[in-house]
Amino acid sequence: MNTPRRRPPANKRPSPVGRWLPALAAVGVLGVVVVAGAVGSDKGSGATAGDTTTTGTGVASSVAATTDSGYGVTGLTVPESTLPGISTATTLVPTVKTALNRTLVSGLSGDDVKALQTRIKELGFDPGVADGIFGGQTQQAVWAFEKLILRTPRAQATGKVTNDMWQRMQDPIVIQPRRPGAGTHVEIYLPEQVAAVFTDDTPILVMHISSGTGQTWCDTVRLDTDSNGNPLDPPQEKAVCGVSTTPGGVFTFQREVQGDRVGALGRMFNPVYFNYGIAMHGAGNVPLEPASHGCIRMHKTISNTFQSLIHLRDRVYVWGEDGKEPEQYTNKESTPIFNYRDPSATTTTSTTTTTTTVKPTTTTTTPPTTTAKPAVTATTAKQTPTTMTTTATAQPATTSAPTTSSP
Repeated sequence: MNTPRRRPPANKRPSPVGRWLPALAAVGVLGVVVVAGAVGSDKGSGATAGDTTTTGTGVASSVAATTDSGYGVTGLTVPESTLPGISTATTLVPTVKTALNRTLVSGLSGDDVKALQTRIKELGFDPGVADGIFGGQTQQAVWAFEKLILRTPRAQATGKVTNDMWQRMQDPIVIQPRRPGAGTHVEIYLPEQVAAVFTDDTPILVMHISSGTGQTWCDTVRLDTDSNGNPLDPPQEKAVCGVSTTPGGVFTFQREVQGDRVGALGRMFNPVYFNYGIAMHGAGNVPLEPASHGCIRMHKTISNTFQSLIHLRDRVYVWGEDGKEPEQYTNKESTPIFNYRDPSATTTTSTTTTTTTVKPTTTTTTPPTTTAKPAVTATTAKQTPTTMTTTATAQPATTSAPTTSSP
């Protein structure tokens, strides 16, 4: 039953000025917010600056200035039309091509290798310094070219540059984003194991990556970061299991760390977190096939400059192995499978020596007719180290957030 509202007595009615005070206060607060936003600094164009801190190990860390604890971006729809990704520019000037006299492979050196490095870098790939030496970073750049431009299945990429490939490489190739727009964003193509950074629709970095294997694993890991990449002091060791998945979806960069970070599943160089503990980071091993526990591995040298190309709060579009568009994943599907306690792990306390006080054994002999004092025989008590072992079977438990992924 609704109680009718009563009009206040005449002497209690608010004054006209009092009625406007809440509105005036709101306008004042809005003005403060606008001024604060105007004077705030950005890490590059179009990015909200994060707070920079220093971890206990002296490693610089930045966090996106946001109160939103979630990483995923939901409520998006797949664009009606997207650019084809790869196209060939139309030019009136004929392209003057050269020919290779040999197939270029890792380990070779020479002017032809330097020409390869120069050309592939013009397209947006990063072979490293154009020094004429065909090293590991140049090989990974060739892998990316094969998979993205030539549409070579990732398992069949060779890392070798034949003359036919060199002829295609000299074409006026244009790499276009699948999600065009102003500003900077990252696109990760898991089926091809390739990632690209676009700024104003221009590819400023295209690289080979290695993502999660999709396999279940169990191990004793040393944690020095929590689920969001924050440092743990002191580090913790836990017997855990997990599933090495890299979920598809749309995310934003939320945190970056400059330098080494030993996460739950391995060493990371200059990680940038975009999906809880999942980060893009440098690694010493970036094989042709997926090999991580969920993170996006890149060449260690590339990770030294990667953070300067992106901004916190930039969007990260991930095309999954199942062929779905990033916007088609639900929030649940985009959330990583959290690590859980190893159900087969046992917890054993360390062997300790315990001092035990043993009373001496007393033997009393009573003759039939004579009452004698008890004969006391002292038995030396031997202190025996006691090993206490507790076996506990931990039940699988999903934590509230995943631990930091491996390289």
